[in-house]
Parts: sequence; structure tokens; C-alpha cells
Amino acid sequence: MKRKTIFAFMYFVIFILVSVPLLLNNKIVELSKSNTDLTSEILILERERAFLRIEHNETFSISNIEKLSKSNSYVRLNISQKIFDLEVPYKFNEITTEKISILGFNK
Repeated sequence: MKRKTIFAFMYFVIFILVSVPLLLNNKIVELSKSNTDLTSEILILERERAFLRIEHNETFSISNIEKLSKSNSYVRLNISQKIFDLEVPYKFNEITTEKISILGFNK
């Protein structure tokens, strides 16, 4: 009886010693796969962010704002002029009664 329990206990211990590292190794492989997937997603998102930043800089650059102001009939006011009731640095060429706000520039 004692021999049987000793062998059963040894079998159980050997089984635990063999199976625990295998289970841990499986878990490590799963975590490594998810880590690789997350890394690739981060790289994709960083590329998209860089592309959006470039697009934003091109869209809202000073030269593009100048082009937009010319296409909407705005005139750049000189800095040397001192107009205290001026809200924005652009002034509409034609006088109209309606107020339209485009990109922070009022007509």
C-alpha cells in the first residue's frame, strides 16, 4: 500500500514537473503572437498618424491659407496698420451684410 501511494505521488510530481513548463511555454507563445500583432498594429497606426500629420501640415500651411484667402477674395492687411476693432488679419474686398465664417476668417 505504501509503495503504491509513493509511486502514485512520484507519478503525480513527475507529471506536474513535465506539464507545467509545457503549459507555460504555450502561454508564452500565445503572448508573443499577440505582442507581434500589437507591434504591427502600432506600426500601421504610426504610419497613418505620420501621413495625417503631413496632410494636415500641407492643408493648413501658411501658403495654402494665403491661396484660400485669395480665392475667397480676402486681402492681407499690413501689420503696420493699427486697426483696433479688427478681429482677424484678413478683410473682405467687397462689402456685404452677411457674416460668413470660413476657417476662422470672417467675410
